[in-house]
Amino acid sequence: MKRARIGSALIGALALTLLGGCWGGGGIRDDQRTDWPPMTVRQAEDRQVVVVQAPSPGWTIEFDRSERVSGASRVLLTVRRPDPAFFYPQTIVEQNVITDVRAGTPVRVYRRLAEHNERKPGGAYVLVDLND
Repeated sequence: MKRARIGSALIGALALTLLGGCWGGGGIRDDQRTDWPPMTVRQAEDRQVVVVQAPSPGWTIEFDRSERVSGASRVLLTVRRPDPAFFYPQTIVEQNVITDVRAGTPVRVYRRLAEHNERKPGGAYVLVDLND
């Protein structure tokens, strides 16, 4: 009887963990799209570069990784909010993020938002509508 309760509790905890991972963040979301911050993709030498129009110098953009998916590449970026302890001028800043994707390869860009001090962001990557 005691083993049955422990087994049920473990199964319940596992189910909550899995459901939390699906609903609570993480992963790549093709069913959601964003156009913020505005991004474009250009080529520089032999690599793809994502050009981001950040709303102030406090925003930072990080290249997390790329993944090859059916003839194209997914580029995954983390966009970090500014540190609220500092004041930043409200001026659009162009940031260039070089990727490991070879020039000429079709890309789909995904971004997730994170706080400035978040060590391991858990938000989902959302597909970005590029401004081409």
